[in-house]
Amino acid sequence: MKKTRIMALLLILALTVTCFAGCGKEAKETAREERIAKGELIASIGAEPEAGFDATTGSHGSITKVFFSTLFKRDKQLGWTNDLATGYQVSPDKLTWTITIRDDAMFTDGIKVKAEDVAYTYQTAKDSGSDIDLTMIDSIKPVNDTTIEFKLTRPYSPFIERLAYLGIVPKHAHDGKFKDHPIGSGPYKFVQWDKGEQVIAEANDNYYGEKPKIKKLTMVFLDTDTAFEAVKNGSVDVAQINGNLASQKVEGAKVVDIPSIECYGVCFPMVKNEGKLAQDGAVMGNDVTSDISIRKALNTAIDREKIVSGVLNGYGSVSTTGLEKMPWLNESTVLDSSEYGNVQAAKKILADGGWADADHDGILEKNGQKAEFKLLYTEGIYRQEMALEFVKVASEIGIKVDLKKTTWDTILPDIHKEAVFYGFGSGDPSELFNMFYGGCAGGPVAWDNSGCYNNPAVNECIDKALNSRDEAEAIPYWKELQKYTSAKGDAPYCWLANANHVYLTADGFSFGKPVVQPHGGRIFDNVTEWSWGK
Repeated sequence: MKKTRIMALLLILALTVTCFAGCGKEAKETAREERIAKGELIASIGAEPEAGFDATTGSHGSITKVFFSTLFKRDKQLGWTNDLATGYQVSPDKLTWTITIRDDAMFTDGIKVKAEDVAYTYQTAKDSGSDIDLTMIDSIKPVNDTTIEFKLTRPYSPFIERLAYLGIVPKHAHDGKFKDHPIGSGPYKFVQWDKGEQVIAEANDNYYGEKPKIKKLTMVFLDTDTAFEAVKNGSVDVAQINGNLASQKVEGAKVVDIPSIECYGVCFPMVKNEGKLAQDGAVMGNDVTSDISIRKALNTAIDREKIVSGVLNGYGSVSTTGLEKMPWLNESTVLDSSEYGNVQAAKKILADGGWADADHDGILEKNGQKAEFKLLYTEGIYRQEMALEFVKVASEIGIKVDLKKTTWDTILPDIHKEAVFYGFGSGDPSELFNMFYGGCAGGPVAWDNSGCYNNPAVNECIDKALNSRDEAEAIPYWKELQKYTSAKGDAPYCWLANANHVYLTADGFSFGKPVVQPHGGRIFDNVTEWSWGK
């Protein structure tokens, strides 16, 4: 049934294109002008959230901000500001977080949002195993209608990020049908979900914050190429595209380039393959990438500027740390342009590390081990193109990289023994725990520290950071660990580039001032600022 509906939608779009071709520019403009006059917008959001819109699962990204309120939110400078919350306090022992919420927030069914709804949301997410780690929470208790108390099992400085993640759901209406008919206290109220096609929302007149300028928001599920054509023919107003499509001139539309912290890079297995198994039963280790000269050489050889200009078509920026634009970036660990894109320097690193091409086949060897390993990558914008450039440059310095396309469902048996191409970029410093903490290596979440990196100095920095009172107090420790985790240190990653988020929008549309976009995007975070110009 779902496939039939998708095909029907594509047929409608195709017929629309044909009609517009026959009826001309006037018909295209008329349909869009009618939407503009009514304050309506059609936006392509890519893949459909097939599991529905239950915010307690934590798996809906930025679309949460359409229907739901969160306690806190990021401001334009990636700091924290209140959303549903009015403030918070942390106890001297750092184990109790007391949150107060506003008393004028209403769910779209007319019922006031209370502390018990917040407690219920987080308790449900914790008990049901959502995609957000809430294991640091010991208990959650509503103190009164506007106060909630979170007791933690251990100090956890980035806890405010957890408090900004989940949309708050109504305890009185959260049932088995909720995922298909969500009720929230966000800027829009849910109208209908035509599965396989679209979801429709209307402005919430009772929203406590800035009132949406777009009165009706229709979100359609289209792939990148189809969405591009839909904006081009006037049936869609906003769509995320890639840098290559952005080079095409589209009459009546413009390209919007939004900076992001979405970073792409390669994670290396950091230990030798001794047949040891991770907790998930997968083999850990790689005898090639565990050699630091291999990792250092690749970081030195890769020309990031070429990737930005070629693969990203200029819509991005060089990354050598994976943390550019973040408040906790240690500037001293950033490679300057003289420290990468240098094949000769990379060859010297390998030679000094004992690698040589003894049999003259173009592939280096060391102690009988060929400099050859696999690089696993999954479907996604830019991934294949970047991976191919990585493979090409590696071959120029005598390293053979065998590229293998896979999926996140099938990658797990190999995730600890092969290099993996990742997309990353979070405003949450605790991601550094997930990426580099020794205790995560080979743990229950396979892609957490999938390279099995374990440096006691890094572990100590992370422990101190997490044990800090808040995010600001933790920053010196996050910066300190980068001396080891950067390309200038142990080089567990080879970071390549930050890819901006590129959109094709109809002329006259404005996103307002969106936040810097993380991995996966948070384009709806400022949806109340979206507007049609006069």
